[in-house]
Amino acid sequence: MGSPLKVYASPQEGYTSLLRRGKRGMEWLELGLLRMPASQDYRARTGGKELLLVVQGGMVHLEVKGQRWEFLGQRQDVFDGPATAAYIPPGYSFKLTSVGESEVAFAWAIGAGSAGGEPYVILPHEVGISQRGGAGFRREIHSILPVERPAGRLIAGETFQSGGEWSSYPPHKHDRQRPPEECRMEEVYLYRIDPPRGFGLQRIYSPDGGLDEPLLLKDRMAVGIRSGYHPVVSAPGYRLYYLWFLAGESRELIAYDDPDHAWVASGETR
Repeated sequence: MGSPLKVYASPQEGYTSLLRRGKRGMEWLELGLLRMPASQDYRARTGGKELLLVVQGGMVHLEVKGQRWEFLGQRQDVFDGPATAAYIPPGYSFKLTSVGESEVAFAWAIGAGSAGGEPYVILPHEVGISQRGGAGFRREIHSILPVERPAGRLIAGETFQSGGEWSSYPPHKHDRQRPPEECRMEEVYLYRIDPPRGFGLQRIYSPDGGLDEPLLLKDRMAVGIRSGYHPVVSAPGYRLYYLWFLAGESRELIAYDDPDHAWVASGETR
């Protein structure tokens, strides 16, 4: 069982690599954040990795292999509606051009052979939105890259919760390959909090107690999760957001609920 990796995404211009493969055993996932002033270009290659670009705020143009998508991004920040995103498979060069000040999250995963197909864009109206949970653990899920959309390993989305609410609850984990009960996947969370002086808490723990780590969550913090249950709560009065993305041995999102707390979702009385 590995301790979670926690980093702070400082609001600096340019591309910042936040989480890399090999850091504390992260095997499949990496996270980067790009901040650009108006009318700036950024060029890169995916190489042997696949990439999901998620516009956090602002607007950009994207060019990939002779294709051009203009004016991607309709929100000022992550709390201003569904995301615009773009999936780019391994082996592609691309260019981003900022229309105004913009910020884009880079969700990377090691490539899975030839899977992933062609680059494509996901517009806000194409994001699946659902309400989850019950009293005390209600949240809104935005499914950006579900298993139904083509990709090699990546699955991704965004979660929004009000102050005092829990998410990733009842606590679940996905660190063992034992389908149909559970599939092994790493996960990365990138947090934003509104207002940004607020905070949240996350507990990451294993069934045997060998891992039990409480994390103080602050605005612009990223957490890499290799193993363990990982519920999250936001402080009263503060909205909490996180971009989440996963990759694993197979592209199946099968999580295992903590048996001690699974009854909460079923409505049973304990």
